[in-house]
Amino acid sequence: MIMTIKIFEENEIRKTFELMVDDFTEVRILGSTTATGYFSDVEVLLKALDKYKNRSGLIFYFVMNSINKGCYSRQQKDCFIEKSKIPTTSDKDIIMRDWLMIDLDCERPTGVSSTDAELEKSKDKANVIHRYLRNEGFEAPVVSYSGSGVHLLYKISIEPEKTQLIKDCLLALDMMFSDKDVKVDTSVFNASRITKLYGTMAGKGQDTEERPHRLSKIISYPKEIKINDIALLIKLAKTLPAPIKKTFNNNNVEFNIDDWLSNHNVRVAEESTFNNGRKIVLEECPFDSNHKAPDAAIFELSNGAIGFKCFHSSCSNRTWQDVRKTFEPDAYEKTEMKRTQPRVNSLKPSVEKDIDEPMFYTATSIKPKDRSQLVSIKTGIKKLDKKIIGLNKGEISCISGLRGSGKSSLISQMCLDTVQEEYKVALFSGELSESRVLEWLQLQSAGKQYTHATQYEDYFYVDKKTKALVNSWLGDNLYIYNNNYGNDAQKLLNKIEHCITKNKVDLVVLDNLMSLDLNNLAGDKYEKQTNLILALVKFARDNDVHILFVAHPRKSLGFLRTDDISGTGDLTNAVDNVFIVHRVNTDFIAKSKLMFGWRADNEIYTNTNVIEVCKNRDLGVQDYFIGLQYEIESKRFLNEKFETKHYNWEEESVEKKAFKEFNFTDKPEDCPF
Repeated sequence: MIMTIKIFEENEIRKTFELMVDDFTEVRILGSTTATGYFSDVEVLLKALDKYKNRSGLIFYFVMNSINKGCYSRQQKDCFIEKSKIPTTSDKDIIMRDWLMIDLDCERPTGVSSTDAELEKSKDKANVIHRYLRNEGFEAPVVSYSGSGVHLLYKISIEPEKTQLIKDCLLALDMMFSDKDVKVDTSVFNASRITKLYGTMAGKGQDTEERPHRLSKIISYPKEIKINDIALLIKLAKTLPAPIKKTFNNNNVEFNIDDWLSNHNVRVAEESTFNNGRKIVLEECPFDSNHKAPDAAIFELSNGAIGFKCFHSSCSNRTWQDVRKTFEPDAYEKTEMKRTQPRVNSLKPSVEKDIDEPMFYTATSIKPKDRSQLVSIKTGIKKLDKKIIGLNKGEISCISGLRGSGKSSLISQMCLDTVQEEYKVALFSGELSESRVLEWLQLQSAGKQYTHATQYEDYFYVDKKTKALVNSWLGDNLYIYNNNYGNDAQKLLNKIEHCITKNKVDLVVLDNLMSLDLNNLAGDKYEKQTNLILALVKFARDNDVHILFVAHPRKSLGFLRTDDISGTGDLTNAVDNVFIVHRVNTDFIAKSKLMFGWRADNEIYTNTNVIEVCKNRDLGVQDYFIGLQYEIESKRFLNEKFETKHYNWEEESVEKKAFKEFNFTDKPEDCPF
């Protein structure tokens, strides 16, 4: 009796069609027989496959992206044609890219199946990449066995011409995750790419006990397969470092990364190659010695580009330039303005004037300001920090905006970024209780990945475990004023000063100025306000803190300007920075067009909110608009769509993140088949 091997499972092929084929696809047979056919009905396909079920040496593929409908009228419609010169799907026949395929295979001899141990390594790598991409905001993928490796299939919807974008995404993943055992296949970028028809046997080489032939199949998929926005792909592609001139600025000596590592005693754990260069795994991260190999690595690409990546949240935004400046602070001195942020652990003592100081200076007697000693607190708004460098200690800022523009959300997020930078905050909220303020901070700290939906629209919550981790991280770095102690302005400043002295606070937030009681200050309404502003200016300077306060605007018929901020004119004259937060709505668009003559296609209108720098005394910045994206789930403002910021509270639970691992078993719990 002749034994036959079943080379496909009908239900698995049905599942593939249901999940991955929208209209029709091409199925191609390669091996001992070559054939091609276009099918829109899986039952018609299965019937056509029937005559191949007992043939050996065949491998079955399908085109995973959308094909021009005209191709369905080719000779091989609803049947297989075994002709060598019959036309098949080419890149120009693809009308839409539907899938980003990440193909993971273990290194092994060509033309053979993987061993069980090699397949396990591919599974482990798939889990690592899945966690990373989910952490970056990607939706859950379809997961499949290719037979010898693993495919992660992310749903997309982009033009077929975006070849370079897909190529760069795969190169970035290859750079970060390929090692001596498992590689990310960077060749699967073309639009008409064929992949295994899941549900058919993958049969490279001989079917042996050590290297068995396996059925390719989909093993896991989400209940709803969501499309990943192109912004996520662009963000991933941008992790590829750009080519740089490999020379030192000062002596024009060719830059050599190996010499640099040796000269600066940066220890290397191991090296490996990837498709486009090599990976140098460091024994420990230059920014945190607790981050051990293989979590931090330097990458040298074949085009001369150098990159760096640490997979811990606290270092996730660090670049190679940051690494180099850690050891060579003046490495980029010719192109950057030197500005350091030394950590200040004590209050700046008041300095008495030397009695020999002149009453009037001449140009030659004025000492230049040492900007390296100026401490700037980053706001977390990238374009803002790049423009004004940060919030200088000893200075004061006013933030305003119409109701619902996001003022309070923005300043609470700035508080979190201040803590992230290892500075301390004292926060007064005259409108919210301390418990409500904390809930808001917890939601923003958690981010979209850790929030949960409720039955109410646009209302999300954070679970107790995450709240506990956030609270532990905030610890003694954030102090929220107890409103039961009153809102008398002078008494409040005295209490804040006590908090500064005791806890070494760096940033003071007053939300908002109009909720303070000014009755004990001298003068009429506007004199009281002037006295308060001048007192705050002196307070910031004397206590070496930055004060950020909210001031509401008056009703305005036109585009909101600094003159519209309520109170005395000294309010905006005396402060160092004035920011206005705008919500991008119909009113904002109409008034800004009238005010500035902006066109309807202005990029600023693609954002949900805008922060305007109306005044910056230090660097003279004004009328500078920065677009932000509001994330409903976390109440965060994002620098760009799909930005995923990680605060250091996650480090306390880095090995216990609530990311679901793929269950690589024949019947995963979340896969109903």
